[in-house]
Amino acid sequence: MGIRSILKGGSQLVAGQIANQVSSFIRNLIIARLVSPADFGIAATFGMTLSLMEMLSNVAAEMLLVQSPDGNDPGLQQTAQLTRALRGTVNAVILLLIGGPMAHLFGVPNARWAFECLAIFPFAKGLSNLDMYRVQREMRFWPSIIVDSGSSIVVTIAALPLAFWLRNYAVMLWVLVMQAVFSAVASHLVADRSYGWKWNKENAARIMNFGWPLLINGILLFGIFEGDRLIIGSANRLFHRSVFTLTDLGVYSVAFTIVMAPSILVSNINNSLFLPVLSKVQDDRVAFEREYSFSLQVISFLGVLITVPIVLGGEWAVTFLYGNKYSGVSAFIGCLAVAWGVRAFRVAPTVAAIAKGDTRNAMYANVLRSLALIGMVIAAAVGGELWWIALSGMVGELLALAATVIRLNHKDTVHLSVFYKPFAIFVGTLAMTTVVAAFGVPHMGVLVIAAASLLMIATCAFALLLAFPHLRDDARHLLQLRRTPDPDPAATAVAVMEEVV
Repeated sequence: MGIRSILKGGSQLVAGQIANQVSSFIRNLIIARLVSPADFGIAATFGMTLSLMEMLSNVAAEMLLVQSPDGNDPGLQQTAQLTRALRGTVNAVILLLIGGPMAHLFGVPNARWAFECLAIFPFAKGLSNLDMYRVQREMRFWPSIIVDSGSSIVVTIAALPLAFWLRNYAVMLWVLVMQAVFSAVASHLVADRSYGWKWNKENAARIMNFGWPLLINGILLFGIFEGDRLIIGSANRLFHRSVFTLTDLGVYSVAFTIVMAPSILVSNINNSLFLPVLSKVQDDRVAFEREYSFSLQVISFLGVLITVPIVLGGEWAVTFLYGNKYSGVSAFIGCLAVAWGVRAFRVAPTVAAIAKGDTRNAMYANVLRSLALIGMVIAAAVGGELWWIALSGMVGELLALAATVIRLNHKDTVHLSVFYKPFAIFVGTLAMTTVVAAFGVPHMGVLVIAAASLLMIATCAFALLLAFPHLRDDARHLLQLRRTPDPDPAATAVAVMEEVV
């Protein structure tokens, strides 16, 4: 198995994730267009509740099937499937019990039945056949892509008639339930092995030992991906006064969706492109820093590419796509866009750390990122506006980026000087964009917004070419490394799977 097969597998995963992101975006667009912002806010609480339950219990048994030397063992797979089924059943029972309290927390007592029906989701997912993960050991990703992307596409098609019929938050409930059921059924259809359970104490202990660090990281990620909206949705109950409305939650969720999708896409592309290359030269300090520097230059440009248009045209994009009922995001979408831009930029040093074998770097960075929740809670407690929530997230991302780079320097002796210039260009471009926005460009129409965005992006590109005159040579060298036979394909495959799965 060479580097080409690994890159082919990585490109398949990226293609599947693009399909998922596009389907999810279209699905949310349909629902947001046909329901009120308040109903969309309630719908957002369903996703938060399921995300919380999943991350509080996820020991990633399926990942062990990929990464363990004996991952092909049928006994290990059957124990993993039993563990997943037990987890799904327990989560379903818990959701049934807390449906009332969750509805009360978010201030929607009439939606209690919907929170209780969410129990179908973990129960159905718990009955999935994990064989689609096991075959990834052979770089066969199509079974999982068919299950994940197929279920996402099917429910996106179903969302339109459901939204026309129901016209309220129940649309999101049934979309989530349908996706879980379809995904579980499809996992059995694409499996090579028949489904079964088997209890083995040693295998169960291995699953728990393998999964507990990922469980902790999952909890941290919940705070990063859902914490701000959880605070917005529950602030009124937590502080016993009116702070944010469900409409605020719906508007913030729409802006969050627009900002997050391109950041995740850029992150996945960076992973697929640079992780194999950096892994290949991890023992050659000069070559490693050269390729790491190039990855920083690329992510600097891509970060500007996805952030600048949203900072300048986020309000226009939201009202154009979702309607005027979601107007008002200009007060905070700029901070939100910069936060996710910094998160995308953080991928480059994170990938470099993983290529060096340091998988704890991201966990430590996420610990610092989670401190932003404290700022969000304080903002809600004092009656701050939504932009304070977004600003807290931006500060958290900057802290996490600093932690990632500093640990990469201290543990893996990667010089900080490699980081400075690309980051300075990234920050400088965003600073100029903020100044341009302050002069009222976001309110001057789409043509002015587009022209200003292109000018900022071109400025970033020119600065990179000026600061790195050998940029073209670095790109050519990268292509040569990708064509070179992989000296350790198994290690690279494991690294790719650790980051992408």
